[in-house]
Amino acid sequence: MFQFSLYLHKCLISVATVVVSFGISGFAQAQFWNGLPSDLPRDVSIDLVQAPSSNQILSGNATTGLSYTGTELPVNTGALVPIRNSYLGPTIRAWQGYNLSVHFVNQIGAPSITHWHGLDVPASMDGHPEAAIPSGSVFNYSFKVLNRAGTYWYHPHPDMATATQVYAGLAGFLIVHDRAEQKLNLPSGQFDVPLCIQDATFDSGNQRIYNPSMMPGFFGSTILVNGQANYIHSSVTKVYRLRLLNGSVSRIYKLAFSDGTPMVAIGTDGGLLDKPKTYPYIILSPGERVEVWADFRNKTVGSQITLQSLAFSSNGGQGAAVNIMKFAINRAVSGARRFAEDLTNREPYRLIDAININNPKIYAITTSGMDFLLNGGLFGMNTVAPNEIAKINTLEVISVTNTGTSMVMPHPIHFHGRQFQMLDRTVLPANLASWNTIKDGLMMTGWKDTFLIMPGETVRILVRHGNYPGKFMYHCHNLHHEDMGMMRNFRLDP
Repeated sequence: MFQFSLYLHKCLISVATVVVSFGISGFAQAQFWNGLPSDLPRDVSIDLVQAPSSNQILSGNATTGLSYTGTELPVNTGALVPIRNSYLGPTIRAWQGYNLSVHFVNQIGAPSITHWHGLDVPASMDGHPEAAIPSGSVFNYSFKVLNRAGTYWYHPHPDMATATQVYAGLAGFLIVHDRAEQKLNLPSGQFDVPLCIQDATFDSGNQRIYNPSMMPGFFGSTILVNGQANYIHSSVTKVYRLRLLNGSVSRIYKLAFSDGTPMVAIGTDGGLLDKPKTYPYIILSPGERVEVWADFRNKTVGSQITLQSLAFSSNGGQGAAVNIMKFAINRAVSGARRFAEDLTNREPYRLIDAININNPKIYAITTSGMDFLLNGGLFGMNTVAPNEIAKINTLEVISVTNTGTSMVMPHPIHFHGRQFQMLDRTVLPANLASWNTIKDGLMMTGWKDTFLIMPGETVRILVRHGNYPGKFMYHCHNLHHEDMGMMRNFRLDP
């Protein structure tokens, strides 16, 4: 068993204390929420620091860990919003078209680098493990925010240490807005709620323990939301936009409300859907995001609604039902909001336009001994196979298979720097019974950068490669698997 506090003790050696501020004026908040992009600065600069932290997660002793902290320079426009009473990093709120500069400082006592999960950025800005910097060093990011409005996030990406650093607390939301989203009059301000779901195990002194199983990964005994256990959101009788992020190392969630309130999805990894879509439950694997329209207008004051993860069948040590958090309806508020029936008119990719429609690229998940292999191999810092090369801005069909492994487990697969559409899923008959316990919550609409592939599945996606040439990653976002080498390079040529 690896006790996480020992890892943190090493990180604390020779680390200077960093103090930063998050003050956000009322004017800046109003300017951000109510202004149009033309009213906001086009250039935003942020100091972002990784450093040891101490937070009150459970009653009793504080929990030591690692956190991002940040300061916006030279003026405060409201682009940084702290999550109060949390080890999570500040939420970065940006507009499409922002020129974002981040002065990243590593002070955790170990090599690290930050990845902007879901953003289309130059390869040198993407947080590839080869860019990891030693503790005490600085990395300067500079890129334009090209993505449409959506819920993205940032987290470390060093080779063989991503799981431990994310588990220690290094993660934060990056939320993008654009003109099309603003016209929809969706819930905003206090009714636009980012919620990061994670799990952890604590010892008797409230310190994190990281004890992953050899193959399935890590499944903590305590569920945390925005860095807090037994999380309760004080709510009113209004409509909320819930931005749900699975920031866990390995755990998959089957999300549903305890009182039968519908799970109405309005967005996924890459932004808003064409129209809201109702699900009986929603499957959210590590790295995935979903935006949910939560309508509490007819709820009784004094009632509580639990966001649950329902039971499902899965090899690999998970699938038991757990409670995630509660919404406490504490006050009645008048005022109606019309349900947005049409959200976006983004033209989908067309399969007929794929350059390899008759010859899809196939990336198989297999095993060798105790290793999960992706496309026939483990991660090599500069290894790129012939079928892992494409030209920028080309449209391709990629088929990922999870049918040839002796250790049958689910895997969330993430592609850096590009959004894709889900085409179809096929399942082997031997795996159908397990698959049926989650199939109705798998989102097949919208724009994705991460998807779950279940045992016995073959998943086809339609990918338009990004705008920038260079070396990017694709990998399993079960971070324990990633650190074991279930990760590959993908090279884009001009």
